[in-house]
Order: sequence, then structure tokens, then C-alpha cells
Amino acid sequence: MPKRCTFAFIFVLGLGTIVDAKAASTLRMTCTGNFTNTRADGMTLGNCDLNFISVKQMDQIESVCGLPGTVDTPAENQCRIRAIVSPDPISTADHRKLYKVIELWSVDKR
Repeated sequence: MPKRCTFAFIFVLGLGTIVDAKAASTLRMTCTGNFTNTRADGMTLGNCDLNFISVKQMDQIESVCGLPGTVDTPAENQCRIRAIVSPDPISTADHRKLYKVIELWSVDKR
């Protein structure tokens, strides 16, 4: 019986560590700037890459920020989002760092 309790304790302790490590691998970030859609980078807002969020979350951003600006028609409105992002940034064609948005928390105008 003591061996089973010891095994169960070690298993639960190990499982808890795995769950905590997964939670620590994401970042919470606030991205501020113009909401844009470019051929090179897709949908971005500040340093956030919005290409992998759900349609519902994209609709939420568009309802607050308006339609994204393009090279021909730049957006004049500033927006801010709070989101959970991937900890590994990607480089863009113009050498900026973009963080992939995993989950959107809030959207507001600046």
C-alpha cells in the first residue's frame, strides 16, 4: 500500500509540473497600433500577428477598430488589443518581430 501511495503522489506531482510548464510557455501582451492587412504579413496590429485567430475574434476586432488598412488605404484609427501570444516571435519582410495571437482577451480604441 505505501508503494501505491508513493507512486500516486509522484505521478500527481509530475502531472502538475507538466500543466504548469504549459501555462508558463505563453505570454500576455498588449499590442497597440494600426490594424493593417498587407500581402507580405497578412492581418497585423502593432506587433501582433492576427492570421491565426478565429473568425469570431476577427469580427470582434473589426467591429471596434474598423476595416484594416492596406498599402493603398492606410488606417487612421489606432487600436489596442490584449491577448495571449506565442513566446516565439516570427520575423517579417521588413525585419519586425510579430507575435502570433493565440487567444484574444479584449479590444478597444486608443
